[in-house]
Amino acid sequence: MRFYFANAKEIKKFSAEALSNLNLFDGEAFFGRLLCFSRGQVVPYHRHEHTDECFDVIEGEGTILIDGREMRGAPGTVLYVPAGVEHGMRADGTDQWVVRETVHERVYAGRAAKMVVRAALKRLPWIGARFR
Repeated sequence: MRFYFANAKEIKKFSAEALSNLNLFDGEAFFGRLLCFSRGQVVPYHRHEHTDECFDVIEGEGTILIDGREMRGAPGTVLYVPAGVEHGMRADGTDQWVVRETVHERVYAGRAAKMVVRAALKRLPWIGARFR
């Protein structure tokens, strides 16, 4: 992928049943998603041991749960969550809440080896299309 360009207002979509998690871009160890919450949807408290995340509230309001605290997530709010820190989200504000999530995976030896194999496979004409 050379670059990615999108307008969140044009690609956002919501579901009454479940949080809409839209892939924006997917680099080797760096990717982005657009999280589209309808009121009442929740991402339960959890932690990632090997990923750092950054959340940017694009529109609407909800509650960000971080390290035992609750914070209001309104447009302009930016939250960085390093690996190992508990966090979650609760769409209890406006009817719709849009948050961009940017994730960096920490790369260790095993992951690095998989990345090298994947990069090599992308370059093979008969196999590469499945890995792009």
